[in-house]
Amino acid sequence: MRIRILALGLCIFGLAGVARAEDLAPGLWELSLEAKVDAEPGFQPGPITVNQCVSKSDTRDPSKLLAPIASAGASGCNYSEKSYVGQKFRFAMQCSGTLELKTTGEVTFSATALRGTLTTSSSIDGKTVELKSTLVGRRLGDC
Repeated sequence: MRIRILALGLCIFGLAGVARAEDLAPGLWELSLEAKVDAEPGFQPGPITVNQCVSKSDTRDPSKLLAPIASAGASGCNYSEKSYVGQKFRFAMQCSGTLELKTTGEVTFSATALRGTLTTSSSIDGKTVELKSTLVGRRLGDC
């Protein structure tokens, strides 16, 4: 009996996460990322803006919307963790390409907007560099 209740609870919890992910609306999204490097206060890279068409099937997984901007052009990227709690998406991503990035983030989303923070670290010339970024996104309309 307890095992059945536990299994049912896990199923409901899992379905709740999927239902929240579907709150994203399909269409053309604009994502803007603004980063800062705490170790280099004088270095302020300009904001990066990406427009991306999101299909109805992609709305079930916010990671598909975020991947192009969260990986910052790196290759060999895979999510090592993904979780949905309410309208929050938390993740960890590792990229094994030339940049060897590690990114963690937390994004709060609705059907037409999102806001979050990302922390990305990479080794440059043997020194670990950490970027802290603010992510803002909005649905612009249909593709």
